[in-house]
Amino acid sequence: MFFVSLPEMKGQEVESDSVKTLKILQQALDDIVDENKMANDPNFDMEIDGLVMDETMTKVGRDFYDMFFSIWVAPEKAKNFTILIKEMILPGVATQITVFVNETEVFKQRVQPRYEVLEQMSQYANQMAVQFLDNYEKMKAQLEDEDQQGTGLF
Repeated sequence: MFFVSLPEMKGQEVESDSVKTLKILQQALDDIVDENKMANDPNFDMEIDGLVMDETMTKVGRDFYDMFFSIWVAPEKAKNFTILIKEMILPGVATQITVFVNETEVFKQRVQPRYEVLEQMSQYANQMAVQFLDNYEKMKAQLEDEDQQGTGLF
């Protein structure tokens, strides 16, 4: 039989507890370092991207919004943008639909309350919004290019 005295046993328990505590603290430190690296990453954005807002008032405007939203696919590199679809009621049967991307008007058209016309106009507005976002991202990348950045010295 093998007997271990109580003081020797307490030393081993304390040692294993301190090792466990050290491992837990090391893991917590590693997690904090990883979070800081992610927060400093330029690709890490906390904004809501690609918000499509509806400010229509009639059934025609709502149908246009639904058709636009059902076919909307944002360009792959587009970030930090919002799309606003506004409607202005005109005298007579028509309404005017305006599509804004980042507060820039990209589509403005009188729309009749016919399904085929609404469908064509929503597809066209979708193309215009995608084209605007593509051009915006290309222009932004070009302005951030090394050729466009100077030292500030003349």
